[in-house]
Amino acid sequence: MRLYFDLRSHQHTRPDYQGAEVSDLAEARRVAVATIQELWQEDPSLVQEWSGWTLNVTDTAGRVLFSIDLDRVVQ
Repeated sequence: MRLYFDLRSHQHTRPDYQGAEVSDLAEARRVAVATIQELWQEDPSLVQEWSGWTLNVTDTAGRVLFSIDLDRVVQ
């Protein structure tokens, strides 16, 4: 299934127009968390920059399937 990983804050949205193919929601969650952790390991200053943002995983109809609070992702 194709899912989209949109980043959102109270004031801004960074939509994912391309999306990614995943087999199920569990894989989508693993991919999302691993990607966030990898980015933060490469550039620790991003942790502060993305504080307060969430990652909304949506389907092709735009329904939010789950959200990840970036402040809660363990580095």
